[in-house]
Amino acid sequence: MRPDPHLPTHIFITAGDPSGDIHAARLMAEIRKRIPDVIFEGFGGPEMEFQGLRSLAHIQDLAVTGFWEVAKRYRFFRGLLKRCEEAIARTKPVLFIPVDYPGFNMRLAARVRSPTIRIVWYIAPQLWAWGEGRAKELASVVDKLLVVFPFEVEFFQKHGIRAEYVGHPLSEEIRPEQEKTRSPTQILLMPGSRKQEIHFHVPLLAEVVELMNSSQPTLNFVVAKARNVDVRSLEPLAHRGVTVIEDVEHAMLTSHAALIKAGTSTLEAALRGLPFATFYRTSALTFQVSKRLVNVTSVTMMNLLLHRSVVHEYIQGNATALNLERELVELTLDNARRNELTSAMSKVQSMLAGGSASARAADIISEMVQR
Repeated sequence: MRPDPHLPTHIFITAGDPSGDIHAARLMAEIRKRIPDVIFEGFGGPEMEFQGLRSLAHIQDLAVTGFWEVAKRYRFFRGLLKRCEEAIARTKPVLFIPVDYPGFNMRLAARVRSPTIRIVWYIAPQLWAWGEGRAKELASVVDKLLVVFPFEVEFFQKHGIRAEYVGHPLSEEIRPEQEKTRSPTQILLMPGSRKQEIHFHVPLLAEVVELMNSSQPTLNFVVAKARNVDVRSLEPLAHRGVTVIEDVEHAMLTSHAALIKAGTSTLEAALRGLPFATFYRTSALTFQVSKRLVNVTSVTMMNLLLHRSVVHEYIQGNATALNLERELVELTLDNARRNELTSAMSKVQSMLAGGSASARAADIISEMVQR
């Protein structure tokens, strides 16, 4: 429904983790170019707030993964769901734009979709990986799905969902002309941004650093600190000589190799040409439940895009300090291995080239608002 031209355009938008916050903020900026009077309400992080978001929750409270971990926060999420419903009823937005964050957003979308509010999902839930059975549920709550991987169009259309490929927002950050002056001794560690990821990954990486300090004492380790992470939680690494840094982009361009927790950061590393290995640890309960739900051969998007396991993965019981130390030795000293990864990353960079996902998504959203 076309909004009243005499009133500002209200859009409700939600993102629940740091990467979603960044992508949503960039989308908001592009929407504002097309709809100058737009008012954004919802929830997200500092990047979205900088773009004018009236946020109903802080991203530090939202970035939770794992079934048990989410269950412990049930009251909070139930309260947030109610606040979102009340805000939507009060402001009557013309669109609701969920950005990834499927666990919460699918519930909210099911509750608020109506003839007067359409739902345009940006960065689709990865149902092809963990929930093909939920595709019918998604089809019932979404009007348009803006996907960021080419293969997703066919998957979602097969389930009756109007899907359109807009490109990957990470490609907007990656400039091919960026010079990569890599230090042969710098190793980047990326433990994640969520509390439970820090809880499981920091002690593991501290053990890895101890082993590497003994076998290759000339290496220089840096650890990426996400904005919402308390620097004190990284002290086990700092005490072992690891430098805490916040400029992850620079670190990815200057490091020789990296250990990166499973997630969006692995794709960013691939697009920046940084040789890396993937790791992940979580609670025993969450891992057992996830194993039954996840239906993919790899947790690293680069492997999925290439249909082969070029990036080595160390998950749960295999994520040991000894295994990760051996992997780092290979990544730092084995030129054939590094060349293999560099060649594979170049293919992924070509696949996702384009650099205008936010603009394309904003064009589609603007057209829907004006209909």
